Amino acid sequence: MRDFQRKRKIRKVLYSKGVMAVLLLLVVLVGKATWSVYSKEHESRNRLNNVETDLQALTLREQKLRADIERLKTPEGIEYEIREQFQVAKPGERMVVLVDEKKDVSAEQVVERSLVSKFFDIFR
Repeated sequence: MRDFQRKRKIRKVLYSKGVMAVLLLLVVLVGKATWSVYSKEHESRNRLNNVETDLQALTLREQKLRADIERLKTPEGIEYEIREQFQVAKPGERMVVLVDEKKDVSAEQVVERSLVSKFFDIFR
C-alpha cells in the first residue's frame, strides 16, 4: 500500500503544473537552439554554393587567360593583338575605315520643361 501511495505521490509531482512548465520551457529552448543551428547550416550551404560558383568562374577565366598567354607567345598571336588594338595593316595591305553619319544633336537634346520653369522664364 505504501508503495502505491509513493508512486501516486511521484506521479502527482511529475504531472504538476510547475514541472510541466519547466518541461515546456526546455522544449522551447531546445527548439530555438535547433532552429538556430538549422538556419546557420542553411546560410553556410548557400555561401558554399556561391563560393563554388565563383571558383568555377575563376577557373574558367584562368584557363582563358592561360590560353591567351600561350597564343601571345606565338608571332601570329602577337600580330593579331597588334592589329586588334591599334588597327594597323602590313605594308601592301589596305584598310577600310567606316565612319558613321553625324546625327543632329540639337534635335535630340530638346527637353520638355515644366510649367513652373516656363512661368519663371517669362520674368527673365
